[in-house]
Amino acid sequence: MEMQFTGPGLASGADIEMLTALWSSSFGDPEPLIRNFLTVVASNENTVVYREDGRVVSCAFLIPAILHIGRDTYRAYYFYAAATLPDERRQGYMEQVIRFSRSLCEERGIDFLVLVPTNNDLYQYFSRFGFRANFYLKTTEMDRGQLAALAEKMVSGDGEEAAVPVAFAPTEMQAIREQALAAGSWLEFDRSTLQYLFFDHVFRGGKTLLLPDGYALYELSEDDSGERVLKVRELCSVGDPGKLLKELVAVEADRYVLNLPAFDSIRGGRTATGRAGMDLAISKEAVRAERSMKNAYIGLTLG
Repeated sequence: MEMQFTGPGLASGADIEMLTALWSSSFGDPEPLIRNFLTVVASNENTVVYREDGRVVSCAFLIPAILHIGRDTYRAYYFYAAATLPDERRQGYMEQVIRFSRSLCEERGIDFLVLVPTNNDLYQYFSRFGFRANFYLKTTEMDRGQLAALAEKMVSGDGEEAAVPVAFAPTEMQAIREQALAAGSWLEFDRSTLQYLFFDHVFRGGKTLLLPDGYALYELSEDDSGERVLKVRELCSVGDPGKLLKELVAVEADRYVLNLPAFDSIRGGRTATGRAGMDLAISKEAVRAERSMKNAYIGLTLG
């Protein structure tokens, strides 16, 4: 598919400034973060744009991923940072980007398009194109005493030695994530995407905790009442999750909010499960596989 002067197509190297400006005006992110993504993760052949008189007015990035459903794997694109210039919205440009992306998937043998809407209106919008909410997230909220009690309960007999944090690196994260999530349906990112994701997390002030057999990425903030809140973005363990929970208890906070796969074994506090992403099954194999998806997990999302 060749770049078109007006209409949907693929990005070129000359578009980097327009893509940076479009991203900045849509999401308000600082330029270093945007350029890091465009350098580490994005590629012209996986960047769909809509041009109006040669100017990029709408775009989305297709990030290669693997969707695990049971023991089977499927090629997927994570449809990310979909945006239209504020002054150019409501003219159908994003619809053109979505339809072009689907056609690209069909040409390339991609089974699924996956995305994470940020609000209910976007869930309704993407459902118009056949996307379905098949990804879910379990959120568990506890006070410090409840988390400490749960950690003690979950620590196995051989886990009484003090856990030793180790240096964090995306390579270890990738291996742990793959083993920890193998029991369910989940979206796997490659190493370069995880590298950017980790950079994004740290750049935004996020904290990291890595043990030899598990990790947690979390954020600390203060709510309107002045309470200190620790929010776990992702927690994965291939050994004893109680060790990670004990390390989190050591970080002083009034409330702890854990975002977990819906199929995770951790139970405690106030727990709710809600939708956390959508998929569009494209190939015939994907349509059949989608019927067996249950509580699929994306987890860490970009941005």
